[in-house]
Amino acid sequence: MFALPVSDALEQRMQIAFIFTATCWALWGNIQWKNAMRFWVRPPNPQWTVLLFRIFFMLCFLGTLGRLVQELLEHPLTGGEILPTAEIAAIMCTVVTLMTGLVLWMIDYRERKTGIR
Repeated sequence: MFALPVSDALEQRMQIAFIFTATCWALWGNIQWKNAMRFWVRPPNPQWTVLLFRIFFMLCFLGTLGRLVQELLEHPLTGGEILPTAEIAAIMCTVVTLMTGLVLWMIDYRERKTGIR
């Protein structure tokens, strides 16, 4: 439906790996929602803010999961494409994990330095 035109197998693997990585990050946002909220707001948060963020994280996850399933149905991976796609996805997930950890560390550092908590 909304699939981007892909000219070769490498681009297709990259696209699926990217969507998989986005799905994993959206899942993390649902599981670790308190940490994910810290990207935008500082605790303590009113209940309505928490509810809005939880809905937002849920919609992000459902959207990325739906997009991943759609992409895999439109462009199924053959046996020889699974391992290279998984390798690309692992690299992307590692980079996103490191970047997320760095940002959360910077937030903690700033809060400790300024005495905000």
